[in-house]
Amino acid sequence: MRIAFVIFILSLGAWSIALADQFVFQYHRFGGITIETTPGKEHVIIEYGEKDSPVETIFKSRLLSAGPGVYKTPKGTFFRLEHLSKPIINDGNRRINSGDWKLTVSGSGKEFAKLKPKMPAVAFGDTPLLVYLGEKFE
Repeated sequence: MRIAFVIFILSLGAWSIALADQFVFQYHRFGGITIETTPGKEHVIIEYGEKDSPVETIFKSRLLSAGPGVYKTPKGTFFRLEHLSKPIINDGNRRINSGDWKLTVSGSGKEFAKLKPKMPAVAFGDTPLLVYLGEKFE
């Protein structure tokens, strides 16, 4: 019985390590969205920059799990991750708006209303507004 318990505890540890992921959605050369999904450390950072100016953080928040692949801020902005069956490559050189993960940003309330006009359009590809392609880093 103790051996089964030890195996169960070890498998929980391995499962949580498997969940420790970071997703990067580069929407143009100097800006991107980073989502950290490590349990207990979930957060999102959205950065924007230009060639001749420093990168600016336009949004940063902790995230709460809201279901499989769905994370939300405490104020109701949602970030939905979807793994695609095959990568979509819009810029193979710099990986701008390219990858096998799709991020959809949505929500309601004051936070989302303030964030939505700041969300940049992608530099390459034809994804709809508030939809970004990217990669998972482990």
